[in-house]
Amino acid sequence: MTLPIENQTVELLEESHFEIDENLAIQTYNLRKYFGRGINQVKAVDGINIKVKEGEVHGYLGPNGAGKTTSMLMLAGTIRPTSGVGYIFGKPIGTPAAKKQVGVAIANPHFWKTMTAYEYLVYMGQLASLNKSLAKERAKEFLHILEMTKHGHRYPVKFSTGMKAKLAVAQALMHHPRLAILDESTAGLDPESRFKLVNTIKELAQVLGVSIFVSGHILTEIEKLVSKVTIIVKGKIGLTTTLQEMRKEFSTGQFALECSNPNGVMESIAALGLGSHIYLDSNNAIIFQTDFIDYLYVQLPEILRLNGSELKRFSPIEVTLEEVFINVISKKYGSDFLYEEERMYEKELEEKGFLERIRRRK
Repeated sequence: MTLPIENQTVELLEESHFEIDENLAIQTYNLRKYFGRGINQVKAVDGINIKVKEGEVHGYLGPNGAGKTTSMLMLAGTIRPTSGVGYIFGKPIGTPAAKKQVGVAIANPHFWKTMTAYEYLVYMGQLASLNKSLAKERAKEFLHILEMTKHGHRYPVKFSTGMKAKLAVAQALMHHPRLAILDESTAGLDPESRFKLVNTIKELAQVLGVSIFVSGHILTEIEKLVSKVTIIVKGKIGLTTTLQEMRKEFSTGQFALECSNPNGVMESIAALGLGSHIYLDSNNAIIFQTDFIDYLYVQLPEILRLNGSELKRFSPIEVTLEEVFINVISKKYGSDFLYEEERMYEKELEEKGFLERIRRRK
């Protein structure tokens, strides 16, 4: 373990009190990965502590460059940490015992030019210690599950980005690992295919009893898949929470009420002082805040009766994962941080345009 001299004694002392839990799919303590040295050093992952329970589908979110892929590659044993420790079901990351427990699908996968999709899955299954007959059986199963049977004879190097992503997921699950690490697994898929793949991953997690650690940038899909999320920003953990806790903590305090004759019902709620900041949205739903929700529940039947109204829906407005993501990042680093890449790209275009104008003048 490589540690700065001034921190070495402290960190080793802290790690000596770190209790390894063999029931956790993922467990890290002060895991770091730095690239470069001196003023050019980049702290890709800067002391993260993560716990993923067995059987959990855990989302790992963050803007581009936050450290998601680097974290996942360390957990998979592909790159070595600069310092800190990590375990897969109690086995140190990077060891054969840990790697045996894991299936990995990385973003933008590459394939051999001389192997068909079916041959690739069989070969990767054998590398994961399956005998050839079982590897063949599993390859056919996963090609069928992912609706790729008719493409099994084709070379994946010629596949679309989305089909490559699906094949990578199949490869990761071939040996029925206890943990699957999926990095941007829906990237490149059209909306319908993404929806199908997300549901398939969720079903496979339940059927195979596999824990899943998944990153993604389409938050509405991640929200359908995961039970818990961790948000990483600039190499540090910003938040870890369940979706239930997240909605409670970041609640908007707003309610939506859909009914017939919404104007009359809205006026009655306002007149009784049971709602504030009340308005009709574009779907004619009554949106409002209230400090008297229990009393409103009691009075609502009478309010509806007096207005000749029929209730269609009444529920709190739940915060979305995307809203939490933006909220956490904005509070920690300012809202401008989310758009740094866009500004850098725009600046690059401006500079190119400026240089082109100079060339024309010459």
